[in-house]
Amino acid sequence: MLKIKFYKNRQSRSTLYLIMVSLLLIQFFNFTSLGIAADPVRTDISVSVANDMINNNITYPDLLVLDVRTIEEFNENHLYNATLIPLAELEGRLSELASNNDTEIIVYCRSGTRSLQASNILVANNFTKIFNMEGGINAWITAGYDYWLNEDLMIIDFALPVFLVSLIGIIFVLVLFSKRRWKLVKTNYY
Repeated sequence: MLKIKFYKNRQSRSTLYLIMVSLLLIQFFNFTSLGIAADPVRTDISVSVANDMINNNITYPDLLVLDVRTIEEFNENHLYNATLIPLAELEGRLSELASNNDTEIIVYCRSGTRSLQASNILVANNFTKIFNMEGGINAWITAGYDYWLNEDLMIIDFALPVFLVSLIGIIFVLVLFSKRRWKLVKTNYY
């Protein structure tokens, strides 16, 4: 068995400490200088940073924008080219994202709560470049950035009250006309 014996020499002890600290610093700078994290991480980003990332196809050519809201919310509005996987289904559909394991993924929801949960799920499943968009699509819309809006929903919401008012108006006119005609017919017989 090999035994290492340290003498009570101050110089050798200080040299040993210096070597240990140097090795730790080398390891630290090795990970941080290359931008490689030892563990998968989640980064919280603002909507302006998310907009810059989405519009920078050179730096982020394979960027995935992941919407974790419900399908009803997605059908109302969403970011262009967003992929919908609702938070409730995310863990069961991770295989769909497997090809993006080492790709930048921006995760968003309505206000930022569900996207934080989804980001943590992705990090726990070894996705390495997760960006949680703080404030969600509400902050995105408030900032004035482009998004897809389902105009058909807007038309239906506007068309229904107009239709109902028109229908009530037509019924009202028909009732008035029929009462007036009934009175005219009634007076002609006497």
